[in-house]
Amino acid sequence: MITRNKAIVAAVIAALLVATIALASAISNARTARLEREVEAARAKAETLAKAAEQNETKAAAYKEKIEYLERNLSEIRSIAKKQDEELEIYNRDVSVARDRFDLAKRVRSIAATADELCTKLAELGHPCE
Repeated sequence: MITRNKAIVAAVIAALLVATIALASAISNARTARLEREVEAARAKAETLAKAAEQNETKAAAYKEKIEYLERNLSEIRSIAKKQDEELEIYNRDVSVARDRFDLAKRVRSIAATADELCTKLAELGHPCE
């Protein structure tokens, strides 16, 4: 009976060992399957992000070209503005000179006199009209 008990104990131990191995294998397979799903999800996400990165790089290149174009235009506009500022400075000087002449002419006193009055004054000074 001792041999029989030993055989039963050995069978139970073997069954437990097989069950433990089966359970460990099932857990390992479940973990492996879960990790494989996570890897696939990560790959899909990486592909999506790679496509988005390519699109963003394309957009960035387009923006860079637009920036270069606008900078060239801005440079041309600055050049034109500088020329116009120089012309305005010349016009301002001309206007200032004309304004000064106008003010001077405005300050000159005009005397309203007739020809007879002028001849009389000239005669008083010794220069009679002829």
